[in-house]
Amino acid sequence: MDRINHVKLVTPEPELVDAFLREVCEIPEGWPLGDQSPARPGPLAPLGPGGELTMEDVAGRRLSGGTFGFIAGDEKSRQFQIFKSDGPAAFWAICIGTRNIEAAHEKCLARGVPATPITVADWNERDNIRNFFCIVGGLMFEVIRVEPKHAPA
Repeated sequence: MDRINHVKLVTPEPELVDAFLREVCEIPEGWPLGDQSPARPGPLAPLGPGGELTMEDVAGRRLSGGTFGFIAGDEKSRQFQIFKSDGPAAFWAICIGTRNIEAAHEKCLARGVPATPITVADWNERDNIRNFFCIVGGLMFEVIRVEPKHAPA
């Protein structure tokens, strides 16, 4: 089966996105690309201007003409959510799974990353998704933890 391999991002602030992925989401460190990689911010440096992100802000980034669309893929291949857009074609968010969403959210707020509050979404018959959205380096991220609806007895 084919599956997603990696994501290629372009941002005017790659050092902030790199620090967010490594220090907030605990993605392992990779390596520099090219011969003039920007300097990384310090471990306590702000990664954004701070403030709260609203769900209206999130919806506005989606450029959606509603909730019409498709999901391609499954939990093994990973999934694409594909929505109808009234605007140009675009990637609107990158979803990252974490075991400790509360700590990731606290780190975002402490580092000045604009973020929504943590919410719980009904995903399917088995699972809920605890999530929040944030913007780093001009890119939208959704940080999630999949949770069973009913704890095992």
